[in-house]
Amino acid sequence: MKWVVGTMVLATLAWTAPAAAQGKAAIQCWTDKSGQRMCGDRVPPEYAGQKRDVIKDGRVVDTVKAARTPEEIAEEKRKKQESEDAKRGADYDRALLETYRSAGDIESMRDERITMLDTRIASIEKNAANTDNSLTDLRARAEKLTQEGKPIDERLAKQIKQYERDQRLNLKSLERNRKERADIETKFNTDLARYYELRGKPQPKPAPAAAGPVATPAPATTTPPPKT
Repeated sequence: MKWVVGTMVLATLAWTAPAAAQGKAAIQCWTDKSGQRMCGDRVPPEYAGQKRDVIKDGRVVDTVKAARTPEEIAEEKRKKQESEDAKRGADYDRALLETYRSAGDIESMRDERITMLDTRIASIEKNAANTDNSLTDLRARAEKLTQEGKPIDERLAKQIKQYERDQRLNLKSLERNRKERADIETKFNTDLARYYELRGKPQPKPAPAAAGPVATPAPATTTPPPKT
């Protein structure tokens, strides 16, 4: 392996040209820590990430770019992400304008989806309330047997476990549907505001909600507990 200081580069190249012609490794030139131009048939590991010229037959045939710094990589990723976000935003805006003819269309779609979910939520709440009542009855029967010193029969124990499983499923379903309702309302309201913005029109303020009784969600089955 030969490393040659910059002042000897030409002599080195002249000396290595015949070797290169015979198919041996090309010469590479880099800058060392002291700023000296160095050349050789191999690059020391500590300079492997630097920019360097590849020389063959006395001329530069390629230039290897320096390895990017972590800061440069992070900046490149940031710019790429910004570009992708801008494209997604433009695509979404275009789809929004092409999908809805007016702001009223967005409101109608939103209200339809929310009404459907409200109906589903009300049904789940009713099932949860019924299941809760059934569990209360079954547990009371089990408690009475215990107080009387009697064993809780297997059938009653299985019924309690089954209704407890049903109630857990009801509550999970209720949570999932309520979240879906909130997400849909947020999405459509965001789309509505963006639609007005794209059309260059001010968005009307929502009308105040009418006063009325507030529905209280009930915990869950419509099926009464089987008799023992």
